[in-house]
Amino acid sequence: MGAQVSIGDFAVMTSLSRKALRHYHDIGILEPAHIDPYTGYRFYDTSQVDHAHIIRRFRSLGMSIPDIKALLSTDDAGARTDIITTHLEQMEAQLQQTRDTVGALRELLSPVSTPASVTVRHEPELAVWSVSATIDVSAIDDWFMASLQTLHQAIATATGTPTAVVPGGLYERGLFLEQHGSATMFVAAPPSADAPEGIHAEVFPKAEFAVLTHPGGHDGIDRSYAALGIYVNEHLISSQGPIREHYLGGTATDPGRFTATEICWPIFNTIASPERQQ
Repeated sequence: MGAQVSIGDFAVMTSLSRKALRHYHDIGILEPAHIDPYTGYRFYDTSQVDHAHIIRRFRSLGMSIPDIKALLSTDDAGARTDIITTHLEQMEAQLQQTRDTVGALRELLSPVSTPASVTVRHEPELAVWSVSATIDVSAIDDWFMASLQTLHQAIATATGTPTAVVPGGLYERGLFLEQHGSATMFVAAPPSADAPEGIHAEVFPKAEFAVLTHPGGHDGIDRSYAALGIYVNEHLISSQGPIREHYLGGTATDPGRFTATEICWPIFNTIASPERQQ
């Protein structure tokens, strides 16, 4: 035990305010060594200074009160390491999120750039296996992965082996306009195979699209959508049909890891040749 000091001196020694010390007393992580029964004055022991510094440092780093309680209440070095490591991982994730946000904000300082290359592509009829649903935009990521896995498994079963395919998505305008609408995930139908239960076999009609390839994952894809939409409306004739996406780069073992997304914006038939580079 050390010497007992007043709450004022303890505040100076620990950089914790009277309000903070009272709060930590109330929640049971830093109780005074003595409370005068007549005056109610709180006194702390100098041996509690290190304890107080730990609390202040970890609170300044965003550690939760329950985690600090767990950290201070255990003598198990492994348990303490686990608590601190978990918090560090959370901080690293938050830091990466902040970096991503800063990058996105910097990008917004520049106007949407006109894409260097847009392909006008004529897509012939396409026999597909598909999974469709009416969904909210907030649920689209979960639906996307579940539908992709369903189709990937169906293709693997039909062909007898895991097969790399180029999946695609078809998104009605209502999904963008109302944040609620119809979405379809599809793959090219394997030859001479019947669609299994739960999978719809259909034929997409021929259509013409303006196509822009968005590199990497879906981060920043809104800017690619904007660039393509500007180009289509300034140089072509936009159609109000569903938007189509093609997901490139997935493998048989990791179908959800894409290297690029083709955004296909429907347009009215404007050319006789099947393809033209803009």
